[in-house]
Amino acid sequence: MRISRLLAPVAVLGALALTGCGGAAPQTADPKANTAATAAPSPKATPTAASSAPPAMPDLTGRTAQASREALAALSVPVTRITITALHTDVVLPEAHDTWYVCTTTPKAGDPLPSTTDVTLNLAAKQADCAVRHHGYLDEKNDPAYTPPPAPTTEAPAPAPAPTKAKPPTGGSGAMTPCPDGKSGYACTSNGHPVVDGQFCPNADRGRTARATNGTTVTCSYDPSIKPYRWQ
Repeated sequence: MRISRLLAPVAVLGALALTGCGGAAPQTADPKANTAATAAPSPKATPTAASSAPPAMPDLTGRTAQASREALAALSVPVTRITITALHTDVVLPEAHDTWYVCTTTPKAGDPLPSTTDVTLNLAAKQADCAVRHHGYLDEKNDPAYTPPPAPTTEAPAPAPAPTKAKPPTGGSGAMTPCPDGKSGYACTSNGHPVVDGQFCPNADRGRTARATNGTTVTCSYDPSIKPYRWQ
């Protein structure tokens, strides 16, 4: 069928109108609406691992037992989970041990310390005793493996030198020294008395030999049974 020349423009306009209806839908005029529709939701914040980690065991070395309990209480460690013992096997921990010093701990300083952890404090009466370790004993003699050192060897003392005998007075053996009484026939002691056999003699006459009043020759010598010296 032929279309009239007068109707041709009208047919073209109708075809264009139909083509426009089948195309893509026009975009919204408001750009903010499109932006809101395409924005992604923000992720929820998650707790970090550090916020849930347990505290660390403090370094209690050198502190007293009382101060250590207070430090653990501040970290929510109950007293029922704290065990206190003596560091050395041969030491008995007294009931009053608040002033004793912490030598070692379990757990060690820096280890995790949850509230359910059992803590052990090993004490000594003196800080210097913490460094003493004789297989776990404070006194090495209490260690079953202790071996006493050998006894030092002692040399016998040198014999004392023999006493030096005093030289006899001038006159020699059996010398006759006149005495104040004027008698003759016997010697006189250094202090002016007659030499009598068996009597004591002065220290000045030690070793001297002289004639006694009985005519015998005697020497002023030491008698171990009777002191001091006597003529014999």
